[in-house]
Amino acid sequence: MNRRLLAALLVAVPLALPGALRAQSKAEADKPQPPDPKVLQNVVDAFAGGLPEKWTRAWVVVAEIMSKDGARDFDVHCLYVAPGDDPIGKPIAGCNRKAVFENVWSLNKNIATSEQRRWKSATLVFMPDGKFELKYDYGDTPKPAAKKDGAKKDGAKKKN
Repeated sequence: MNRRLLAALLVAVPLALPGALRAQSKAEADKPQPPDPKVLQNVVDAFAGGLPEKWTRAWVVVAEIMSKDGARDFDVHCLYVAPGDDPIGKPIAGCNRKAVFENVWSLNKNIATSEQRRWKSATLVFMPDGKFELKYDYGDTPKPAAKKDGAKKDGAKKKN
């Protein structure tokens, strides 16, 4: 009787194993992968020259400003805060926005599903000690702000 059980297990386990491994590898594939340190360093290199000697936080924001017929346009902001500064941040002079965009965009390869790659903005925050935080926002595309004089962007007057 024990031999029959052993024989059945020897046949059943190899048959069940590939399915279990596929399920496990799919679950692992759905998990976001950590960003490549080389890509993170490329982002830092794109703005580091514009940072002051002392800073407490630096970050880049890649934000979709328009999407039409599958094409997407993005804007890039590079900001920092120095000790005692307003937490809103100051622009980083000399930031290579193209390099920032290309490297942040390349992080999409670490996102498992195409739906998750349709983020509206990505914010990558760096601390002087080397720590970082990456956040994606999937909210609505920001609307263009109205001009201060009350006129719309196309020059039409705002209706009351």
